[in-house]
Amino acid sequence: MPIPEKYYRQLQETHAAADREARWDAFRAWGRAIGELVLWTLAGMSLVFMAFHTNGVAIGRVYWLLGCIVWIGGVAKATLGAYRRGVDQGLW
Repeated sequence: MPIPEKYYRQLQETHAAADREARWDAFRAWGRAIGELVLWTLAGMSLVFMAFHTNGVAIGRVYWLLGCIVWIGGVAKATLGAYRRGVDQGLW
């Protein structure tokens, strides 16, 4: 016995709304991951560039190492955080 037209349209509308919501969630997750990567990269690079701006060798090395720690650590944290959120949502 076929589904009545009224229920079939309602089923299509419900499915379309769920599809739009899922696409928006995926877009938001990608945007958040890219935003975190850009943020940590800029934070680390600003400290690295401060190493070239200073006059002292010792303080320049400190800025350089801090920049590398912030940059690499932040990118690793953002990447692993995006992976963990994907695992929690059942995407992987």
